[in-house]
Amino acid sequence: MKGGVRVEVIQELDAGDAALEIPWASSADARLRYVDLKKFPEEIPRLRECRRNGALAALLLGLHSPASPFRTAKCDVWTTTRQSEDERLDFKLPFKAGSYVDLLFDRVKLNSRLEPQLRLGRRLEQLMRPWRLHAQMEIAVRRCLFHPGERWGYYVTIFVHAYGSSRAEAKKEWNRAIGALSRALATIAARYGRDREAGS
Repeated sequence: MKGGVRVEVIQELDAGDAALEIPWASSADARLRYVDLKKFPEEIPRLRECRRNGALAALLLGLHSPASPFRTAKCDVWTTTRQSEDERLDFKLPFKAGSYVDLLFDRVKLNSRLEPQLRLGRRLEQLMRPWRLHAQMEIAVRRCLFHPGERWGYYVTIFVHAYGSSRAEAKKEWNRAIGALSRALATIAARYGRDREAGS
């Protein structure tokens, strides 16, 4: 029986934890590099991850709209039968569709402080929990090095995993979860827009 989406907010801020650099470029493949989707939103439908995943494309288009307080740095989508023991026990479904999006605030005063990231995670937790889906979400707060100023700040990686009795069912549930995430982030973005208009 479906329950509300399980959401966990974690901090990964130690020296050995994952971190991000903006802009970034792959040393193994010159085609893999940071694209400023806020400046070039027309690139979103061309991304490999978006060509077969309309829900992800819609999410990125919303996040990079002119009024949005957010931008993204990386994303990926996959399907698999590999699951942790907890996933197998909790969901009892053999297939998983997963994704991640690296999300940043588009304002220095927000991405340079830890508290806005934690507040974002808590608000997403509140908005996502009521959705009845075979899905779970993890929000990892991590450190980011912003070039060229060599300034350290923060970002969040949002993992979404959805489950089904087939790859198609898992992907359908993932689409629903990404749609719910899009709505949650739009709700949060609207609040930041009101705060900006109020001068806070």
